[in-house]
Amino acid sequence: MGRAAVSAHTLAGLLVSTVLAVASLGSEGASPPGPALRVAVLPCTNIEASFRKFHPLFAHLRSRTGLEIDLVVPSDLSEFETMTRNGLVDFALQDPYTYEHLAHEYDDSSLLQTRGLDGSVSQAAVVVVRRDSGVSDLRQLVGKAVMFGPRASSAKWIAGKLRFEAEGIDVERDLKFVNGGCCEDIAFTVMIRSADAGVICDHFLALHDVRHKTIGIEADSLKIIAHTAPVPTRIFAAGKSVPPDVIRAITRALLDLDPADDADAEFLTRAEIGGFFRTTRSDYLESFGPGEARERP
Repeated sequence: MGRAAVSAHTLAGLLVSTVLAVASLGSEGASPPGPALRVAVLPCTNIEASFRKFHPLFAHLRSRTGLEIDLVVPSDLSEFETMTRNGLVDFALQDPYTYEHLAHEYDDSSLLQTRGLDGSVSQAAVVVVRRDSGVSDLRQLVGKAVMFGPRASSAKWIAGKLRFEAEGIDVERDLKFVNGGCCEDIAFTVMIRSADAGVICDHFLALHDVRHKTIGIEADSLKIIAHTAPVPTRIFAAGKSVPPDVIRAITRALLDLDPADDADAEFLTRAEIGGFFRTTRSDYLESFGPGEARERP
């Protein structure tokens, strides 16, 4: 696969990668080792946290396939899109709105959808405030500071923005909004009163009680005042120039991951993924649901 040149500044400042090198292929029947496959993950938080979250899974994937893999975490949505359009990645794991805008760059036969840790095939966000804030309605947040997720996040930014708009609230005009990072950062910011409200993943408060205590988040101090509409879970896709045998090896290894197996579950849980299953573009887009917007606001 041809690679466009990337400056040293871009490589040093805009992505983190690791080479997962192996001396020989496993039994999956993929092509002999060449340039490392580049698997890009659209970050849901900062680069370092995203790398720690997904690196174990793709290191495990290397051991399953015997293929050499670079895990690439672009710095933001723009960098992810640029790298994808320039053919600088072979596989990509991304949110639904990003996939919709880049779908023409991928091999349609390669599409895998992720499951949530609870087996769900959709994701959503919630708006949280301090329990003692006296706020119980989105309209009470007009003029106040609200922290959303990164602009790459379908649930914490796009679905969150749409939820406010459904109440007649223009995020940029009516709120003092800011795009934050991971759910932990957003929840902590609300807890210490540096923001009046925050948009976090709907599973965060329930699934991370031990983690909350470790980093000082008092989950009981927060309450949910609104839910966003659900959007589909993430899509894993191969670039159009990736050889079919390589696509088969990678997708087979991902499909074989079993959340009921202790070894597989360790890597899947770290990545907050409950497994993978095959999908098609038409099936995936239908899962947005009636009236769900597909354009990135």
